[in-house]
Amino acid sequence: MKRKADVEGRRRILCDAAIQILAEEGAKGLTHRKVERRAGLPDGTTSSYFRTRSALLRAAAERVAELDAVDFEMAMRRGAVSETITDITTLDVLAEIVMRSATGAGLDRSRARYELALHAHRDEVLQGVIENAITGFVVLSEQAVAPLQREAPADRDLVEKQARAVTTFINGVIVRQVFGHPGVDSAEELTQLLHALVAGVAASHHVCTG
Repeated sequence: MKRKADVEGRRRILCDAAIQILAEEGAKGLTHRKVERRAGLPDGTTSSYFRTRSALLRAAAERVAELDAVDFEMAMRRGAVSETITDITTLDVLAEIVMRSATGAGLDRSRARYELALHAHRDEVLQGVIENAITGFVVLSEQAVAPLQREAPADRDLVEKQARAVTTFINGVIVRQVFGHPGVDSAEELTQLLHALVAGVAASHHVCTG
């Protein structure tokens, strides 16, 4: 068990180092040697875990998705502890995560995520990892907007439209953060904007289907 734990821990250390390099230098700057130097590990360590550069990129993408999931779970738990969590506050959780991605390790991860996404069209396996992560975020968006529906049962087509709008809007906010020009100042402001967006999509949908 100890040996297995050491292997998994070292893989995480290497992937975290790769994420930092992707954020600072882009995909072109990512090499096995740079990763092990950033991680403070002996030469050859990275290649013993990730035989090829493609394998390293895929592992970094999987680590980004893993850390995103951890962030979401922690944010949900904080809401539960404060006794303010409800189904509706999933939008608040998403907003909090997005705003935390504007600084520090969160910003590094955002930059790495876009570098990986840009590189994915050259690597089918990496593209699959990225698409799975996007699908997971769309599912979270659907979970966030579903409780906001006024009708029961919820209109599935409307929920999907709202989730796409939320996902697209959040992506735009994160892109601005990555380039150092955030257009939203707080999680509270972002939550208000997301609620307005969801309401606007609903109004448009009902006009089109009414």
